[in-house]
Amino acid sequence: MTGSAGRMTGLAAPALQGAGWMMLTMLSFVTMSVAGRELAANLSAFEVVTLRAAVGTLILLPIVWRAGLAVLATARPLFHGARNAVHFVGQVSWFYALGVLPLAEVTAIEYTMALWSVVLAAMFLGERIDARRWAAIAVGFAGVLIILRPGMAAVSPAALIMLGGAAFYGASITMVKSLTRTDRALAIVFYMNLMQFAFGLGPALADWTMPGWGDVPWILLAGVCGLTAHYCFSRALALLDVSVAAPIDYLRLPTAALVGYLVYAELVDIWVGVGSALVFAANYYNVWREARGRK
Repeated sequence: MTGSAGRMTGLAAPALQGAGWMMLTMLSFVTMSVAGRELAANLSAFEVVTLRAAVGTLILLPIVWRAGLAVLATARPLFHGARNAVHFVGQVSWFYALGVLPLAEVTAIEYTMALWSVVLAAMFLGERIDARRWAAIAVGFAGVLIILRPGMAAVSPAALIMLGGAAFYGASITMVKSLTRTDRALAIVFYMNLMQFAFGLGPALADWTMPGWGDVPWILLAGVCGLTAHYCFSRALALLDVSVAAPIDYLRLPTAALVGYLVYAELVDIWVGVGSALVFAANYYNVWREARGRK
């Protein structure tokens, strides 16, 4: 019994550590969403992404120097470039939507990235999806249709942009999972910030607005939280399958709704609530099935 219990504890420890990293990821993203909302009043999405990446790169440079340049070693520079090009599209879409839509709606639509990531993980990483999990994914996307209500209400262009951005986020998650098999989390986050800055600089300069002093704290907060979110997420993916890690941050949805209500007096639309419940149910079922399979 003692040996069996020890083996169970040994198996559970990485899962608990991964869940802890995912909780830190969730808190970082919620904080960054508030910073993005504040910055959207004055700056374009391209400028916000570029400034956030610049802050992140400057913070990481001394860390990388202290750790030694060997931590950045990678045999997959082109894959880093492809992953960050995909992530850049999702990032710009997210910051744009934050300036137009309620926080809860942005988060609810973004939530579909977990569904996209499960599908893409099956396609490219060989993770298995049975018929019941496919049905859960279908339920999740039905929830998105309820949120958007095409044909019943005018679909916001920002909502469609966010939905497309969520698909790119899902692809990025799958690619990060692949990178964690060969590269360190610090390298993944450093290359992300450096490449995001390079990708965004041109579009940002084309529509540049000089940030005011009131924007500086939000820029710094976005940069710091961007680092902690993606570093924690990389650590989580090194311990968990994509299909388990991505849906764990479902607490971000009620948290974002609460923050939107307390800070911006945003009320959650009934259709957003119903659709979000379906998306949550689909994600939760996938987690439950994965946990049952592991057990």
